[in-house]
Amino acid sequence: MITWMQKHKKYLVVTIWVSTIAFVGAGFVGWGAYDMNANRANSVAKVGHRNISMQDLNDKYTQLYHYYNNTMFEGKLTQEKAKEIGLENLALNSAIQESMFLNFADDLGLSVSDEEIVKQVSSDTTFFKDGVFDKNVYYDILNKNRINPKDFEENLKKEILLEKLNSVLSLNPNKNDLELINSIYSMRDRVAYEIVNVDTSNINASEEELKKLWEQNKQKYMTKVIYELQSLYVPTNLNDINASAVSAFYEENKANYRDSEDKILPFENVSEQVKKDFALQETKSLALSKYVAVKKGEISADKAMSFSEDNASIPLDDIKNAKVGDTLKPIVYQDGYLIVKLKNIIQPKPKEFKDARDEVKALYLSQKNQEILSQNAKKALDNFDANKANKLWISKDSNADINGLNALQTGDFIAKLFDSPNKKGLVKFDNKAIVYEILEQELLTNTNKLQNELVLQNIKALKNSELMQDLTKELQKHYKIEEYVKR
Repeated sequence: MITWMQKHKKYLVVTIWVSTIAFVGAGFVGWGAYDMNANRANSVAKVGHRNISMQDLNDKYTQLYHYYNNTMFEGKLTQEKAKEIGLENLALNSAIQESMFLNFADDLGLSVSDEEIVKQVSSDTTFFKDGVFDKNVYYDILNKNRINPKDFEENLKKEILLEKLNSVLSLNPNKNDLELINSIYSMRDRVAYEIVNVDTSNINASEEELKKLWEQNKQKYMTKVIYELQSLYVPTNLNDINASAVSAFYEENKANYRDSEDKILPFENVSEQVKKDFALQETKSLALSKYVAVKKGEISADKAMSFSEDNASIPLDDIKNAKVGDTLKPIVYQDGYLIVKLKNIIQPKPKEFKDARDEVKALYLSQKNQEILSQNAKKALDNFDANKANKLWISKDSNADINGLNALQTGDFIAKLFDSPNKKGLVKFDNKAIVYEILEQELLTNTNKLQNELVLQNIKALKNSELMQDLTKELQKHYKIEEYVKR
């Protein structure tokens, strides 16, 4: 368990504040209707004396989008999935909670000086040139990411203020806390166990059974949305590029060419990419003029393209938000720009049985597998003989090697073993199960878990998480909350 925690500690340690300022937005989607009263035109909500602007809300959405995308969806989070999990409401709730704490910080007399903001900005290596802060790099990066310096510094002011409040409220573990957590990680069980496997190779699925299952679940087997487009490609010219102009382009934009350690790469290492980027910049005006001509009908986008959501060769976000007949602004594509006109959208529909058969059969076999596995595991548990079973000492942070289980299954079994109040039980996986009986327990005395920094961090995080939850409930009563958006 501790081994797993160490590998994933950046996600395990609970953080009270989300303070990352994202340069690249995830895009903001469907917030419904707005109450645009003259006194509220620039706000989506008000908490105490602080207004929450649409930009604040968009920033919070962006932060949460990147967090979920990186930690839970392995970089595959889509806007549709974000909407399905309620990310919009989470962003609004997060912005409201943050504003409550900002109000509280104000009432405590905490503040942030201009000098503190200058110190924070000037120490950020993102804005360094030749190892020192460069004001021109600072404004250039913000400008390229369409961020107003005033808005950036206001967000930074909030971040520093929340960090100060966090420091004031932070609780450290006491002796009893440490002893309690230490006892949890110092206990081990002697377990008798047996692995139960299931063989589904002899299961035969008749066409009648498969069709019946398809009828019951046909809405799960849908065709993909198909987008039909007309396109016009505008290539760049990489053969006729002025070397001096490329060099000057690199000097102006070298902050964008960094290695894995965030160091600016020399021109020689990125010359080919710089040439491509320069050529794209030089071709952009031509691409925009052709876009206008296509939109007005003066020239045609005559190359047909079509693709579904899972095999798109161009970014889908803008296309999904477009209407049939719309012409989209030039998209960077290969070594040039692509201008596309949305011709048609073919909506999903249930697949015919012959097209869904393989998926239906996989579901049928999975269901039969679980049915047989449940029967076999229950029978094995009812007839379990600890004297004839395998035996093993297991602790909560054990790296036990259980023959018949992989590392993930072993970790899952250990977690459920220590969470269960029962002496005997079973844990099922996709294609096997383990039945067990706890024979004895003992408390280790030679453990050194108190010295484990990760355990200490998590004790502190849990205490502060509880504090924040209780404080949030009190602040909700204390500060008036007005929402100007319909959820």
